[in-house]
Amino acid sequence: HSSPGKKKEVNTADLKKILKVFLTLQWAKELPRQGFIALGFKRNEADSVAAHSFVTALLAYFLAKQLQKEGIKIDAEKVLKMGLFHDIGETIVGDVGTFVKGMAGGVFKNIEEEGVKALVEGLDSKEEIIELVEEYNGRKSLEARVVKAADNLDALAQAKGVPGAQDALKYFKRVYHITKFDWHKAAVDLILNREVEPAREWQRKDKC
Repeated sequence: HSSPGKKKEVNTADLKKILKVFLTLQWAKELPRQGFIALGFKRNEADSVAAHSFVTALLAYFLAKQLQKEGIKIDAEKVLKMGLFHDIGETIVGDVGTFVKGMAGGVFKNIEEEGVKALVEGLDSKEEIIELVEEYNGRKSLEARVVKAADNLDALAQAKGVPGAQDALKYFKRVYHITKFDWHKAAVDLILNREVEPAREWQRKDKC
């Protein structure tokens, strides 16, 4: 019990709403990205929606900060949030592969956005989250295009090391026509040509 006159820091009813969303988001850790399965990945080779969103958000933020450094006006914090939220609707409706979405002619975009609304319904920040996801799906703003580039590069990096997914690389190599960034194409080539590898310098230090 709180002492007399002392205001509780967090309203219990609101805390329950937040925890409800949090516990639902746990499912995203177990959801394999279906598009990879359709491309020949084994279940243990396809990453989860949660893992993909985490890495996409970080890469998008790094890219946005670099664009700021080069004098381009972009909201890096918005990019970071958009990257984290861009696939949360899949927690409710499941992950649907890119090619299936194409077959459905845009129907799944609406279904995913409804999933987002259902997930965040009880949150005070629901309008902000819904707007971020809708902006991402619109692919029009600079921030949305940067997140899409990061989304693509994460899929490319995941597919690169899986023999069964070599056909998928052809698709991932072409996605930069959506984002219209020259640096996106350059990044695709750098990854595929193995001109950049994970940082391992710390493993090579002589500790003797």
